[in-house]
Amino acid sequence: MATIDTETVGTTRKQMFQKIMQLSLIFVLVFAVSCLVSFAGGRHRAAKQDPKAETTASSEKTPKKTDKTEKTGKDGDADDTQAPEGTTSFDPEKVIYLTFDDGPWKYTAQLLDLLAKYDAKVTFFTTSAYPEYADLIKREAEEGHTVAIHTYSHQYKTIYASSTAYWNDFNAQKKVITDLTGEEPTLFRFPGGSSNTVSNFTPGIMTTLSKQATAKGLVYFDWNVSSGDAGKTTDSNTVLQNCKAGVQTIKDPVILCHDVKDFTVKAMESFVPWAIENGYTFLPLTKDSPNAHHKINN
Repeated sequence: MATIDTETVGTTRKQMFQKIMQLSLIFVLVFAVSCLVSFAGGRHRAAKQDPKAETTASSEKTPKKTDKTEKTGKDGDADDTQAPEGTTSFDPEKVIYLTFDDGPWKYTAQLLDLLAKYDAKVTFFTTSAYPEYADLIKREAEEGHTVAIHTYSHQYKTIYASSTAYWNDFNAQKKVITDLTGEEPTLFRFPGGSSNTVSNFTPGIMTTLSKQATAKGLVYFDWNVSSGDAGKTTDSNTVLQNCKAGVQTIKDPVILCHDVKDFTVKAMESFVPWAIENGYTFLPLTKDSPNAHHKINN
């Protein structure tokens, strides 16, 4: 019978045990690594599916869009400079502020047709002297002209009797314009102009009224070019020549005309196209337009 070497058997068992321990350790390490990889992958998928995280990242990387409706200048700043409606450009040194007093009346529609033909914008200092033509005030506004206050009655003795009388007349015409156009006017022209002396029967009234107007936030306009149709002429050609001479010698001409004079409206049939052909632009007055104030004499 063979004899079993107990020492050899012990050594063999010890080696097998060590191999088993090594294999177990390797298994544990592989399992641990696998768990870590699975955990990291899960977090990545969760972050990818989180809409809040996606939005935040997008907002950091995407520049804010510029509003396409905002006009910008060459340097990217907002540009407030605009050509008048219906034109692409104009020479600011060749602007005409054509104004008409005392209407509307029977010649006003004819004048409006002419202005529309040439896309010329003007200012009407209106009255209610001819109430049957009041609807033309609405048309004036709708066609892009400035509708301003002249007077309701145009009766000097009533208007300039006192400051209270003046503002009563003023407010009456203001209401007419507001009711017809939906806009409350803030521009006006004193009957006879601020330099008139017809109001001398009430000493100092023009000085008082001009100060009160400023306090009320109102803007009044006189003129620096006269067409001559307020009593100096009834001739269309004379009116035409006065207007031509005025715009060629006066900077920022504010021309006094009357749409209640047929010869003036006839003169405009020549003056308006002549001005446009010579590079002028007709603009309506606004509160920011260059003013033409007279020296107050009362």
